[in-house]
Amino acid sequence: MAGKATRSKGRRGQQEFANLLRSLDWSVAELNSGSAAEDFIAVSPAGVAYAVEVKNCASIMTAHRQQAMRQAQARKLPWMLASKIAGTASWLVQRQGDRPVCWTTGEY
Repeated sequence: MAGKATRSKGRRGQQEFANLLRSLDWSVAELNSGSAAEDFIAVSPAGVAYAVEVKNCASIMTAHRQQAMRQAQARKLPWMLASKIAGTASWLVQRQGDRPVCWTTGEY
């Protein structure tokens, strides 16, 4: 079970990535997330909805991608995994059907 500091760090990451999406004209629907559910649903400017899993941790792991895929399958949506790149204002963004990309917030 995650401790309070870990949950707070995760929640900060979720908020930061949701704000980044909003700055790119995405819509974000916050959910009551838990270990068995995605962090939120995001809809691209083109109208594609994704089940989004956000990871605000030092390592980018295959298990995180597998988690995002399982959760999205349960929701019957394509998956998106956003992993914070430690020490930067950038995120590695992996989406079903797309190559991974790096998105950066306006904060440097």
